[in-house]
Amino acid sequence: MKSPHGSTESGKSSGYIAKKCPECMEYMPLNATRCPSCKLPVGRVDRHGKASRKTDWKGYLTAIAAWAFFFFYIWWAFLREH
Repeated sequence: MKSPHGSTESGKSSGYIAKKCPECMEYMPLNATRCPSCKLPVGRVDRHGKASRKTDWKGYLTAIAAWAFFFFYIWWAFLREH
């Protein structure tokens, strides 16, 4: 079945000629990996024509490491037997 954008539902083509940045709403080419305006890393185009946000794994890992250090410090400073 054809969608309004000219692609088939089972096909890999989205039918779009550009995608929109989810942050600043600027249009960019479909193959862009960063928004030329705000420099946000972007992924593939979704069904609404917007680019998806890429997951910031480095940020998540940094936050987890910071929380682990914090809990270790609390244990070391206040809870361990001297």
